[in-house]
Amino acid sequence: MKLIHNFKSPNFNERRSEEVKFIIIHYTAIKGELNSIKYLCSKKNKVSSHFLISKKGEIYSLVSEKKRAWHAGQSYWKGQKDINSISIGIELDYVPDIKNKKQYSGNLIKSLLFLKNKLVTKYKIPSNNILGHSDISPYRKIDPGFNFPWKYFENKKVVFCIQKTQKIIQNQKLLKKWFVKNRFFSNKKKILLMLDYIGYDISLALLKNEFFQKLIFVYASRYRLNKKNIISTVELHFINIMLTK
Repeated sequence: MKLIHNFKSPNFNERRSEEVKFIIIHYTAIKGELNSIKYLCSKKNKVSSHFLISKKGEIYSLVSEKKRAWHAGQSYWKGQKDINSISIGIELDYVPDIKNKKQYSGNLIKSLLFLKNKLVTKYKIPSNNILGHSDISPYRKIDPGFNFPWKYFENKKVVFCIQKTQKIIQNQKLLKKWFVKNRFFSNKKKILLMLDYIGYDISLALLKNEFFQKLIFVYASRYRLNKKNIISTVELHFINIMLTK
């Protein structure tokens, strides 16, 4: 699969680190890849990404991987605030609909799988460092959105998948006992402790409930959860991350 180099964005600068640790997935929310390319390549917009994938599956290379594209904005993950310097940004030609029914095109997803595999191999990026824009900016972004097929990529073993082995279930029981012993009776307090460890920015969620709800919405959308199974899933996620350290 060939990359298209016909368009180049002027919106980049030098990375502060040569190490690429993350892949960040976005959607354009602009109708048509050419309009998206025009927007990402306009100097006045001061925004860009390394790649754009069209609905047809065409992969446009807009910024050199060696450079710092401007896609993440104000963001955070595991103490890192300059995500642009240590990531590759991929924009997807997708506009969400109000009813959350619009699906991503099959050709786009196939091309994204190809590109992800290529980048993961090249930079040795771990599966839990392939994130959505909403993961690193939960209070202001929701892309790649509710209909992004994370499960498809989990099945392809390209992105992080929460495992539920016997060992993890046993550790979950121990975690519940630890919460009781240390007087963590509030689910909100438990969730924030665990999401912080996983990597999320919990700073605003600690201050106002409306921000806590935004954080929960982003997490629930990512893992297709309802209110009843959020706490259990976060516990499993937390233990998965702990056991991989």
